Amino acid sequence: MDMKEILKKCKLTEEELKIFNERVKNISHKEDHARAYRTLMNPIRREILQFIKCEIKPIEEIEKQLDMDKGQLGYHLSMLEQLNYIMNTNVGWKGTPRGIGFLENAQI
Repeated sequence: MDMKEILKKCKLTEEELKIFNERVKNISHKEDHARAYRTLMNPIRREILQFIKCEIKPIEEIEKQLDMDKGQLGYHLSMLEQLNYIMNTNVGWKGTPRGIGFLENAQI
């Protein structure tokens, strides 16, 4: 799937997309790849990313789906957010172009 298609699926507003682009513009690809691999080895994080995917999910809905306490869930969400795979917004958690691209182009 190409970037245009991924951006169509992405629910980020123009402002959120600007923030996302600013966060990822100076990433070291070698370090980022290793970090992403380690982070996404965890099945809970892959499940969270798959659940959010192209939707907007409030924290309560994610908690209910994964049946997980707030502390544990918050840790996993922060790991995915640090990789810029998801973004916490005023309306809930959203998948970013990187997160959606990973889901569309990787087998999990």
